[in-house]
Amino acid sequence: MQPAMDRGAQSGRTAELTDGRGNEGDALDTDSSMAVIDVRQVWSAFYRNRFIVLGVMAFALMAGLAVSLLTTPVFESTATVQIEQQTPTILQDSEVDPISPVADTERFLQTQGTILRSRSLAHRVAQSLNLYRDDEFVIAMGGKPLQLTGRQLAAARQDQVIGLLLNNLEIAMPRQSRVATITFSSPSSALAARVANSYGDNYIRSNLERRVDSSAYARRFLQTQIGDTRERLEDSEQNLLAYAREAGLIDAGGVSTSPGGQTPALTLSASNLQDINSAYARTRAARIEAEERWRAAQSAPLMSLSEVISSPAILPLMQLRANHVATLGELRARYQADHPTVVQLASQIANIDREIKAQATKIRSNIQNAFIVLRNQERALDKNVEDLRTLTLNEQGRRVRYNILKREVDTNRTLYDALLQRFKELAATAGASTSNVSIVDAAEPPARPSKPNIPLNLALALLTGLSISVLATFLRERFDDVIRNPDEVAAKLGIRLLGVVPVIPKRSSPAEELRSQLSPMSEAYLSLRTSLAFSTPKGAPQVLLVTSSRPAEGKSTSAVALAQSFGRLDKKVLLIDCDLRRPSLHKQLNLSSNIGLVDLLTGRRTLEEVTQTTEMLGVDFIACGSLPPNPTDLLSSEVLHNFIAQARTAYGVVIIDGPPVIGLADAPILAQQADAVSFVIETGLAHRGQAKAAIRRLSAVKANIVGAILTKFDARRSGYGYAYGYGYDYGSRKDDTV
Repeated sequence: MQPAMDRGAQSGRTAELTDGRGNEGDALDTDSSMAVIDVRQVWSAFYRNRFIVLGVMAFALMAGLAVSLLTTPVFESTATVQIEQQTPTILQDSEVDPISPVADTERFLQTQGTILRSRSLAHRVAQSLNLYRDDEFVIAMGGKPLQLTGRQLAAARQDQVIGLLLNNLEIAMPRQSRVATITFSSPSSALAARVANSYGDNYIRSNLERRVDSSAYARRFLQTQIGDTRERLEDSEQNLLAYAREAGLIDAGGVSTSPGGQTPALTLSASNLQDINSAYARTRAARIEAEERWRAAQSAPLMSLSEVISSPAILPLMQLRANHVATLGELRARYQADHPTVVQLASQIANIDREIKAQATKIRSNIQNAFIVLRNQERALDKNVEDLRTLTLNEQGRRVRYNILKREVDTNRTLYDALLQRFKELAATAGASTSNVSIVDAAEPPARPSKPNIPLNLALALLTGLSISVLATFLRERFDDVIRNPDEVAAKLGIRLLGVVPVIPKRSSPAEELRSQLSPMSEAYLSLRTSLAFSTPKGAPQVLLVTSSRPAEGKSTSAVALAQSFGRLDKKVLLIDCDLRRPSLHKQLNLSSNIGLVDLLTGRRTLEEVTQTTEMLGVDFIACGSLPPNPTDLLSSEVLHNFIAQARTAYGVVIIDGPPVIGLADAPILAQQADAVSFVIETGLAHRGQAKAAIRRLSAVKANIVGAILTKFDARRSGYGYAYGYGYDYGSRKDDTV
């Protein structure tokens, strides 16, 4: 029997994503398994609702195709124009339009885009194409005939045509380019091209007209300003001349910088003061230098003066003396001191010394004379400066008003010259207006309509259908109370999942599936046995109650399969049918139910008398027996407790097939006698509310719920084929029976 246990443990690893402790995924890493579970849940939800998803998407696709085929074709024709930013100026450094400076290109282009979308330009286009009288244009563009007459008709038609033009016009102004696109949409390709080209032509014309109007306005403005400025200039010059005569101010033609940065002309007194003051400064500097030379000449030896040493009159004498001295030295070497030649030469040297001293004395006298002359000149200039300073200070009071009047004359003259120059420029360029807008590509009638775009409409319809189907699937799954897959057991009920039992084929039965040890159902219950072996610290529970929230969820089949599975471990197993209202185990085991648990509890039979031997190795069975009139009272008696205690002593494993929990008190009573409770849930039919209510009832009596068994699970239909279907089919053979 040991190999059977090994196969059960192996199936628990390959057929399930749960271990015996109810924790998810020993076979997979925790983080990666969570990621797989999330994807699997999404896929499962879509797979269960695949008919809704496919139906909604198919309907949306057909609707998109129908709309595309029934929509009137629309042609788009595009003309491109280049817009250069040129701002005409009135004055040299001023702009006509301060709203669009050269540096603000984006604002300029936005302004041009607004002009292109303006009603005035649309009105010019309508007039140039005679659209106000073209009923075919109005009908083709989707407009309705107007039931008006007279002026009301004309005004209404104008608003209607302009509205149709603007509603079908699209202007694109790229930020990184100066080329704008003018696109017009129309059911007629020729009309679309005509309107787009007309927009480009009329935009250029309106731009030229605005520039011409701006130039004419500038000339009129300048003419007015020139006349006013001329009058102000004449008045200011007359005022300046009259005040100069009255104050006796004579303009010397010079300039001097005032504190305000202006350069008014100098008066004669101020000019003389400036000249004499400059001469005084130069004379004073020369006098100081001459005085220093004279003082140096007074204190220094006469022959050490630099002027004496460098004098042209003294240098030849010094050279001549040096020659005579040299000759005298040679003569004294040959003759006596009283020799005539020696005496004569010595006399000549003495004469030269006297001449040198006379010249040096004269040079020092010249230095003194130069100092005295400069000192006298300085004193004379100082007196003149003081006189002119007094005169200039008297003039400065009268000069203040003169300078103000002079600045007014200069300002008026500068403004007059600038206005006159700008007027000449505008007059020269008045007849040569150029546009800063040019056509790059003219619009041409398109060969194919741009709308409807059938591939795009189908893609959008498909996307819309997918979105609606996803929303419908989400809402259905969100409000769906039914437990459909293993992951929802813990999420919706808060209990561990012990195992998953697959649905049996249509041509088979539970008995046939359980006969084959390698069938998917047998493998699932072997895995469930392994999970129960790790469900408590002491191993598999000795007394196990198998129950469910409602009938026909597979609890009886699970009880039989678990008994068979534990019997293969060489354990003595007792299977008890405790469903005293609708017993069914004896039918599955093909045994009699004439005597059973009811007879034992009422004392009519002993344990040995009610115990039957089954075809399963090591498994005994106690049927329900005759149906009692008071099942709850019978199960609440002390006799049941004593019977369970006796069964614990005689058997290694006792499995109780209990009645459903909802609506009956039997299952909670039996749960108090069992070591553990295994809760059976049928896939696709068990509701969360019912299951939670049943679990609460069992928890109220402190039942040890070790986990849940999910039965009748179709992995392929639920989209969980990879996770739960591999272990069930692996290694199964129809002829492998026990």
